[in-house]
Amino acid sequence: MKILFIYPASGKWELAVGKGVAVGANLPPLGILYLSKILELNGHNIEVIDCNAEDMGEDKLKKKILSSDVVGMTVYTELTALKNSIMLSNFVKECDPDLPVLIGGPHCCVEPEKTLSDHNADICVKGEGEEVIVPIVEAIQGKRKLSTIPGVYYKENNEIKHSNKPYEQIDKLDDIPFPSRHLVEKYDYGYMLGVKVGKGKVTSVLSSRGCPLHCRFCGLRSQLPGYQARSVENIIKEIEEIINSGYNTLAFVDDNFLLRKKAAEGIMDFIIKKDTDINLWIEGARIDSAERGLYEKMRRAGVEIIHYGIESGNQDVLDFYDKRITVSQIRKAVKLSKEMGFYVNASFILGAPIETEKHINNTIKFAKSIPLDSATFYNLSYVIGSPIWEDAIKEGKIKPEEHTVNADSTRKLGNFTEKELVDFTMKAYKSYYFNPRLWGREIYYALVKRDLRFIKMGLKAIAG
Repeated sequence: MKILFIYPASGKWELAVGKGVAVGANLPPLGILYLSKILELNGHNIEVIDCNAEDMGEDKLKKKILSSDVVGMTVYTELTALKNSIMLSNFVKECDPDLPVLIGGPHCCVEPEKTLSDHNADICVKGEGEEVIVPIVEAIQGKRKLSTIPGVYYKENNEIKHSNKPYEQIDKLDDIPFPSRHLVEKYDYGYMLGVKVGKGKVTSVLSSRGCPLHCRFCGLRSQLPGYQARSVENIIKEIEEIINSGYNTLAFVDDNFLLRKKAAEGIMDFIIKKDTDINLWIEGARIDSAERGLYEKMRRAGVEIIHYGIESGNQDVLDFYDKRITVSQIRKAVKLSKEMGFYVNASFILGAPIETEKHINNTIKFAKSIPLDSATFYNLSYVIGSPIWEDAIKEGKIKPEEHTVNADSTRKLGNFTEKELVDFTMKAYKSYYFNPRLWGREIYYALVKRDLRFIKMGLKAIAG
């Protein structure tokens, strides 16, 4: 069969509610590429369209759709991405009402029936797709019943039904074949805020799935309830394939890549021994992972960028979120990262229900006081499946069908209105990015490295 996978555009990097900056093609859609590899190994013809990387017109997209036997799509909970996936799914059905539409992804894990209905789709996968994608295609071909496939929701005679077999998280990640990266080599990845930051050919790798921690604002556990990790040997084998394929930049996109410090050291040892000039990005790292020995190896291996989820400059807010880190640890980790020469990005959340204006001002002041290279400030959202969302459901502040709700004082979800939180967030950006100390660091960095990429990105953030 000919299967077309569409990765909907994520839209803009949201600075605050209603405020955003165009993102560009950051990294390839690994989930789709994993499924593509499995289907290719089973003799199917696969094409991938990444809407973040390609602005395809309706006529061209329609031709791609009509030449396919099945259309698959990833669905995310973030509102802009969700709207885009619904729009695309409806467009597919406008092109051919009888063409099977298959959806999966994070949002399908938390609201499978509603997501299936909202997208006017035919089949929805709750959970990881690698073990069920071939059986689903076989069912579309009439070779088996959808009711026999775990975690599948589907339409039959205009009625939504689901398999009697519950979804079980994959526990042997080493058994999954590596992604079909060749399907997206037509695209140029590595953009941040519309600026090409990744050098040369850019790709990503996932060494684990899920997270064993329980940060109160995070809804990940509703999608992946357990934490599963690949063996170091398996990860190294994939990295070797990536290096041999001529990639210049590799991003580790785990939610918490440095959680297994010995595994991270083994990976860095391999890359050092390989003696390649590949640039490494660590998209998700905890503050308490910072150890000099490990970070020295990361520097030698070629780590260029590291991202931390800091969230607040107030210890009581960190404790409320159950971050299990201290303000002192944050300072030490950022200092060590800069000592290693890493470009350090961090995210902050404004609007915890215990936060006052003093808390928010402290966070802004704290962000400016540590040697970060860039910072992202978000308004707190009660995301479906997160502990704070579940608490709000029990208290009657949120309805079960509301999957993303901003921390709004009018709903007793915080101490500020949405407008006040937007104002605080924009204040945070202005205060942070118009800080002379920041630009002094970045200009010095650019001159020493002879590299203007991050200066351009900072200017884009200001312009947004």
